[in-house]
Amino acid sequence: MIILFANQKGGVGKSTLAVLFSNFSVQKKNRKVKVVDMDFQQSLYNKHLNSDLLENEKLYEVELSKISGFRNIRKEAAQVPNLLTVIDLAGTMADDNLVQVFKDSGLIICPFCYDEYSVTSTFEFCYVVKKINPESKIILIPNRVKTSVKYETLDSVNQALSKFGELTSPVSDRIDFQRITTSYSPKTLDPILDPIFNKIFNDYIDESSWEVETI
Repeated sequence: MIILFANQKGGVGKSTLAVLFSNFSVQKKNRKVKVVDMDFQQSLYNKHLNSDLLENEKLYEVELSKISGFRNIRKEAAQVPNLLTVIDLAGTMADDNLVQVFKDSGLIICPFCYDEYSVTSTFEFCYVVKKINPESKIILIPNRVKTSVKYETLDSVNQALSKFGELTSPVSDRIDFQRITTSYSPKTLDPILDPIFNKIFNDYIDESSWEVETI
């Protein structure tokens, strides 16, 4: 299965959640995972290099790729049984190669924030994805939610976004997220993220037939 962490808006925590999900998949679900960084900033790939410098045990491989390299990634994914290929997608919609990416990915995990610009960008992103692939499965994660802030439009935003996919419980903005590596997830994040990731596995991954057509 190919799993995207994607949103056209940057700064919503795609790379951070992609790392945490990948760590969870290996450490708590005993899955084979390969991570592909397609983001222009290469923050996930750089985090992996830093983890290597600390000589931590590798949980999975991380490679860089342009969006145009998706076809080869999908071919490789089809050759490894039960492999989860996690892609940290660039925050853009201005690439024609994205059409194939959205058509052939099994699951799209879309973090977003409740600020106006992020919400607008998330609506646009989900709308385009559904136009390209009406059958796409989108999971929306309210991320970096500030517990001290009252979001006046929260209910209406959630109701509108739920038309595109399933919303998870919110993930609060915490200092713990700055401590993650591609080999380590702080235990303090388990009560927040484990229920979300477990539900994704139960509803979308464990029930999957894992049948991927080779291109």
